[in-house]
Amino acid sequence: ILCTAKNAVAEDTRTAHIKVVDKPDAPYDVKLIPGGVDEVRSIMLRVQLPVYTGNAELTDVIVDLNAVVVNMQQSSKLAIDFSNFEKNGTVLLYTISSGILPYTCYAASVRLTNDYGQGAAKTSRIVRTEEAEPTSGPANVSVRDIDATSLLVTWLPVPLASRNGNITAHQVSYSSPHHTSRKRSICYNSKCFLESQQRIPVSEGLSVELRDLQSNTKYRIQVRAINGAGYSSWTSVDHATKDLDGGSSPMPFTPPPGYNILGAAGMKVDETHIPAPTGTEITFAAGPASDENGPVDFYRLLLVDMGRVKNVSKLHPNPPDP
Repeated sequence: ILCTAKNAVAEDTRTAHIKVVDKPDAPYDVKLIPGGVDEVRSIMLRVQLPVYTGNAELTDVIVDLNAVVVNMQQSSKLAIDFSNFEKNGTVLLYTISSGILPYTCYAASVRLTNDYGQGAAKTSRIVRTEEAEPTSGPANVSVRDIDATSLLVTWLPVPLASRNGNITAHQVSYSSPHHTSRKRSICYNSKCFLESQQRIPVSEGLSVELRDLQSNTKYRIQVRAINGAGYSSWTSVDHATKDLDGGSSPMPFTPPPGYNILGAAGMKVDETHIPAPTGTEITFAAGPASDENGPVDFYRLLLVDMGRVKNVSKLHPNPPDP
């Protein structure tokens, strides 16, 4: 501001400088970028400064960081000193690593402050951190006998807070003193994990039947979960199969060679599904005498529904009514 005093003889001028200050405007742009120090547990905050910062030096950056954790909203407020930012022209960079969780959605609301106040907020888009290995294994693994050589293994899923990603499959390992460890991978959440190019679909991915085991044998059974980042820890349980003569259900029936399955009208149908309206006739030919290793006392006929033995019948080789 120029101020001039003037009379008939002379004039004199003085200049006064006035600086207009105010609170800063909102940031021009705010972005969250998963990564920085750790792609899973850190987020890079990128803030582009506005044209007008209140004609005063910025002192702090106030960050409201919002996260959706297991279907629950969590919020934390950070006051970051302006000097702690990495500066690249009008762009500020800062890595947030405290309290960041894997496979979690985040959004940030950022305000700039100077000595004269706090400006308006600018909010980022929602981003999600990367997956990490599950921090705990499946819960409540239990084993039930189907028969002397088959077991049903069931378990509960990994708790939501420990999944650290999208569980796509479970893996079951079973071993005994007589068998090295064998593994099966079980689909989960309508997705499938491929192992040896074999798909093993199981209802809801929380159970599996283990067959062709040895009777009267102790097995170590382990279950772990799989997501996009890796494996959880194993959850283990020990279980002994029953003895063949211990009152359990018979072993799965392997029919003699030459057997045939006929529908009620005498037409051959698929042996795994018999759509007979009233009954089914099953015929088979005895195996070679050289394979019998002695006289045959009877054959067993098993009715199996969805992997469960429903009925067992004895068929004698020479019944009175064939």
